[in-house]
Amino acid sequence: MRVPTPNAAPSGVSLGVAAAARRLGVAPATLRTWARRYGLGPSEHESGSHRRYTPEDLARLVVMRRLTLEGVPPVTAAATALSTDPTEAAMALASSAGEGSDTDLEEPDDAVATGDVPAVVALASDLGVWSAVLPADRTPLTRRPSPAGQGALQRAVLAGDSPGAAAAVLAACSARGPLRAWEEVVQPARAALGRRWEATGPGVDSEVLLAAATLEALRALRRPPERTTAVVLLAAAEGEVDSLPLHVLAAAVAAHGVRPWVLAPGLPREAVAAAVRRTGPAAVLVHAEQPVADATAQLGPLPRLRHPVRLVLSGPGWAGAALPPARPVLQAPALPAALEVLLEATEP
Repeated sequence: MRVPTPNAAPSGVSLGVAAAARRLGVAPATLRTWARRYGLGPSEHESGSHRRYTPEDLARLVVMRRLTLEGVPPVTAAATALSTDPTEAAMALASSAGEGSDTDLEEPDDAVATGDVPAVVALASDLGVWSAVLPADRTPLTRRPSPAGQGALQRAVLAGDSPGAAAAVLAACSARGPLRAWEEVVQPARAALGRRWEATGPGVDSEVLLAAATLEALRALRRPPERTTAVVLLAAAEGEVDSLPLHVLAAAVAAHGVRPWVLAPGLPREAVAAAVRRTGPAAVLVHAEQPVADATAQLGPLPRLRHPVRLVLSGPGWAGAALPPARPVLQAPALPAALEVLLEATEP
């Protein structure tokens, strides 16, 4: 007969040390150390058998592991985990499925067992809490190590943790700069989410969360004092709906002391032309991810100002486009090359 200790979690799914360690992605010896040093041990036991981790125990261990991965000292992380409200701890548990290791968000791998998914939902249900993350959004992930920064971002996005995703993007931008963070961390996560969406159906909400978190992180970056009064105007080609590359490039421009102006995608060419006349920029960049069918129609309305204005075409969409011969343009398919051209245009 099972005899719960005082303040034990509600009855339901419970795990031994080995099973709990596998669930969390840590060594059994780590769990024993946490139990011995910090009091994060199993709180339920059967007569004549080993103690077992209840849903509440596991939820607090998830909090402990997440904090230690973020660099919080173990003593502080343990105190926080022990003081966590059981409901909040259950939500942390429900949002941590697949957190056992840094994983790439790739297509489902049939070789990975799926039995943990219902178990995690059951553990949360035992505490009377329903996870905000749908079980269908927990398709098993391939167990390949991901580059530094991607694992934390991907876990936060799948857990619906917008502040955590923004913090991961901000950390990557601070360490690598906006362009490298975009190419090495954010873009791979977006591509993986897109593949996952195609394979399983769910995932649109995750892409929206990632985009919002990226914008939040870019706005939070510190900008140095402006070194010039010149501005650069960044616009999307007609038909484009994704403005994130423009905001990433704008953050990189601002980091060099130049003021960027980003126009929302979908504006008529006449509205873009009016913005050019109003701001008098040193350079105008038009970004296209999708193939441009009629470059003359898109670039023709842009006005010619009295002072020299560089017209820069960025993105893969301009490849193969028939450019107007009377309009000198500079092509920079990749964002780093576009940044160099924009900075050159603002030099005194």
